[in-house]
Amino acid sequence: MGLLDEMKEVADLVKKIGDIDLYRKISKLESEVLDLTREKRHAEERIEELERALKFNKELKFKPPFYFADGDPTPYCAACWESKRMAVHVARHQQYIHLRQCPTCKHSYEGNSA
Repeated sequence: MGLLDEMKEVADLVKKIGDIDLYRKISKLESEVLDLTREKRHAEERIEELERALKFNKELKFKPPFYFADGDPTPYCAACWESKRMAVHVARHQQYIHLRQCPTCKHSYEGNSA
C-alpha cells in the first residue's frame, strides 16, 4: 500500500469519526503529496533529458565546417550548435550540389564537405 492510499484510508477513518478539521488537514496533505509527486516526476524527466543532451554533446565532433554525431553521416549546422545548442541537420541545396543550407538559421555552407 502506497503513501497516498494510506492517507486516503486515514482520511476516510477521520471522516467517519466526524473530525472535519482533521479531515480537511489530511485532505490538504494528500493534495500536497500529489503535487510533490508530480514535481518529482517532472524533475526525473528533466534529468533524463539533460543526460541525453550531455551524451549527445559528447558524441558530437567538429569536422570543419560541420558537426557530426557518431554513426550519422548527415552534418549538423555549426552556427546553430555553437550559438543555441540546437542540433539541426543541414541539407543539400536542391539546385546547387556544392551548397548546403540550415533549415533553421538559413546559414549556407559552400564546398564539397560532407
